Amino acid sequence: MMNFYLTQSKKSYQSADGDAISMHSYLVVESVTRSLGQEFKNHKLAWEAEDRWLLADAPEKIIHMPDGYQRFELSEPVFASLRLLAETQPKELHTLTPFSRKRTSETFIEQQQAEARREFHFNDVAKSLKQMFKDIMTV
Repeated sequence: MMNFYLTQSKKSYQSADGDAISMHSYLVVESVTRSLGQEFKNHKLAWEAEDRWLLADAPEKIIHMPDGYQRFELSEPVFASLRLLAETQPKELHTLTPFSRKRTSETFIEQQQAEARREFHFNDVAKSLKQMFKDIMTV
């Protein structure tokens, strides 16, 4: 079985020259095989592009996109069309929303909040274990 994906990722950051944006987009072919009740996935990068701009020079479409990533599961014909487009107008794939079977997205803000919650949880567990150890040692 073969699956086809377009992934786009945008990140805003502070560079030495000021506010900046980076975009990374790539097309991936995933082959899935099953053997002895297990599933094995092999990913092959078909195309990728990474571009960076100072905020003042970035395309308007990219400035207004949220920081994060989007992943589109594509049909083979749509994937083939995007490969052709990537050869002639690669920057278009940074902002294109293709017809897709499934779309996954996450903003980096959501991801950072989840990491902060996880860190808070781990700190609470560590404090609880430390307190339990103190209680045991004082008995």
